[in-house]
Amino acid sequence: MDSKLITLEGKKMDPSHPLQDYPTPQFRRDSFFCLNGPWEFGISDSMNDHTLYGETIIVPFAMEAPLSGIGRPLEKGRFMHYRKTFDKPEGFNKGRILLHFEAVDQVCDVYLNDVKIAHHEGGYQPFVVDLLEIKNYDNVLCVDVMDDVDSPDFPRGKQMRKRGGIWYTPTSGIYGTVWMESVPKDVIQKIKITPHFDDKTVQISTIFEGKIQQSQITISYKGTEIAKGELDLGGKCVLDVSRSFHPWSPTYPNLYDVKVKVNQDVVESYFAMRKFSVVDRNGKKVFGLNNEPLFLNGLLDQGYYPDGGLTPPSDKAMVDDINMVKSMGFNMLRKHIKIEPMRWYYHCDRLGIIVIQDMVNGGSPYKFRYVALRPFLNFSVSDHAPYKKLGRGSKKGRDIFLDETKQTVERLYNVPCIAIWTLFNEGWGQFDAEENTKLLRELDQTRLIDSTSGWFDVGAGDFSSHHVYFKKIKLQNDGKRILSLSEFGGYSLKVEMHTFSNKAFGYKRILSTNELIKKIGALYDSQVCPLIESEGLSVAVLTQLSDVEDEINGLVTYDRKKMKIEPGIMARINENVRFK
Repeated sequence: MDSKLITLEGKKMDPSHPLQDYPTPQFRRDSFFCLNGPWEFGISDSMNDHTLYGETIIVPFAMEAPLSGIGRPLEKGRFMHYRKTFDKPEGFNKGRILLHFEAVDQVCDVYLNDVKIAHHEGGYQPFVVDLLEIKNYDNVLCVDVMDDVDSPDFPRGKQMRKRGGIWYTPTSGIYGTVWMESVPKDVIQKIKITPHFDDKTVQISTIFEGKIQQSQITISYKGTEIAKGELDLGGKCVLDVSRSFHPWSPTYPNLYDVKVKVNQDVVESYFAMRKFSVVDRNGKKVFGLNNEPLFLNGLLDQGYYPDGGLTPPSDKAMVDDINMVKSMGFNMLRKHIKIEPMRWYYHCDRLGIIVIQDMVNGGSPYKFRYVALRPFLNFSVSDHAPYKKLGRGSKKGRDIFLDETKQTVERLYNVPCIAIWTLFNEGWGQFDAEENTKLLRELDQTRLIDSTSGWFDVGAGDFSSHHVYFKKIKLQNDGKRILSLSEFGGYSLKVEMHTFSNKAFGYKRILSTNELIKKIGALYDSQVCPLIESEGLSVAVLTQLSDVEDEINGLVTYDRKKMKIEPGIMARINENVRFK
């Protein structure tokens, strides 16, 4: 990959100005002005109060995160207010200026120089504002935010006002990078990259704001140009990469660079030649990468950090997690109920980790008997109307979930490492899973779908997906779909001086490192591996990468300072967790 994508990676960063790397490696221009750093901050009882800024907050960390400099929860019914004064960089404006917010939880109004310029709802999707022009000096940017973590309508993930157990500290306010770029008057709004593995071609589709007068698409591999073409009248271009064909895999994460020039606008990106599909192995359907069976052996990854919350504290923190997973012999991560910054996916792309991406759940508070008792009492619940049993009584909430699903697919479509979409997890806010699987399939036909991870299976999607924590793992292949153990393990080892609190949550208490090694080794050897051959098990997701707050069932502590199992030992256990 082009080295300029990682210009700041690994360098010592100024903690008062964090996360200064280019935020979207999959869609980058040569213009970038980062607004991360100190902002004025205040809390009041009304939404649009621009008078109280008595504190300083470090953006892009949520106010609850220690790295924000605030480090306390938002009280119910209160509102957050941000203000940033900045000067326009010299020669910055090429015609228009775009202001980007990577993530603001949950509802916000944006003002520039006392003029309201945007309103946005939803805490997990980015948004962009066209500024047209700004002053040379003393521009004042204000952001007012409302966050109701108890809302039955907006996605919330695993946030809860009263955190504990598997539910975590809320994330309120700005928690993603804020940045500006200067662009020509007519711009490339979107690029969609679809590799056709079998044909050894790639289709580049664009949405361009304006009339296309000239265009050029250039593809390079390791600095050498291998293909060039132009957009057709529909804004598409299909290019042949057969003369330099390098498939992507966890072992060989080959990436191609692509440059798209339309009129005066130039956008750079990258892609991979890879194919995810259902293939046959010994008469059973299994996961396939590039038309060959591949066992997906990975970890549940919730993406929480003790100092940054939902926001990774640095590029290095993301890279260290991924490298640790690779060193332990895993080839996959299940990104659980969270959407990461785009740079996280970029690092998975270039380092070679396959990703199972969950949609973010929402809905009303979940009923204990449907969520917590389901593993012990084998019963089914309809996910159709009236919807209240699984927390989806609000039509607005159902509509928002579908809209967020569409936005998630559009945002992450070009990410090579994502192989599987998880639609619903353990019934949390589940509704119309069969119908919604069809809608998701229409949005993306290049990936597989786990419709109902855990329970309340309706027979939809590409996976028969199971969570097993409290009993011996006994699964049967249904003969129709890929058999997946999408969560298991949960062995909890407390490491003194490296815990979030005095509480300890897990599914099976472990007292020593040696016991943990023996238990996990035996779990794979005696339960998981036999199912690979006997039932065609194709996916195994161990809980989990790191401890998260009260949960202490990670392979590394929450602060990432103590490995509970050394990578080499875990890698030896994983040597047999594969198709043979």
